[in-house]
Amino acid sequence: MEFKEDLESKSAPKIKKAAAKISKGKIEGYESLLLSSLTLLIQKPKSWQAQSEVIKAIGITGTKKSLPYLKELSKQEFKSTVLYRDLAFSICLLEDMSEGQLNYTTSILDTSNDLLLAGACAAILFSGYTPSSDDIVKIVESVVDRDQNEGQVITSRCYIAAACYSWPAELTTSFLKKCADSSWSGLAEIASDSLAGIKSKYVLI
Repeated sequence: MEFKEDLESKSAPKIKKAAAKISKGKIEGYESLLLSSLTLLIQKPKSWQAQSEVIKAIGITGTKKSLPYLKELSKQEFKSTVLYRDLAFSICLLEDMSEGQLNYTTSILDTSNDLLLAGACAAILFSGYTPSSDDIVKIVESVVDRDQNEGQVITSRCYIAAACYSWPAELTTSFLKKCADSSWSGLAEIASDSLAGIKSKYVLI
């Protein structure tokens, strides 16, 4: 196993680098080692960047075995709030995308944690998944006004606007027109592309 030594090294930089390569290559078989690394890193708040990479690697290459621990972490308090986005991203991939049902995502649509919802929306975009008509309506209604610090952070509606290019126009046009008025030019461009049925060139994930 090419990355075994690095993942067992207890070195945050080495673990981060290995996890990034595992994610990029979508290399399976490292779930247990990644979980062990995350258990170690989570005790070191300053290693949040390595934590982030490991969480994403688990979501992209892991299985439902990791869900209980990821869900447990998602309920804890972190100073590095970006971790909520990464946790929800991986939970959504492992639970919702594997089942073809947005059970986890719909359970957090009313959350006050914008980054948590953004993570689930990022997973929907990443996977290329098209929700049911009912779920599209629920998601769009939940994210349409979530624009806090847009441009400085990628909001949940940015991910959904990018995903909408292949979703039914009758369910998304009104939402996309509102996104096109965003003060962040990036979202305005993404929304315009989706309105035209064109996949955005912006790389959000």
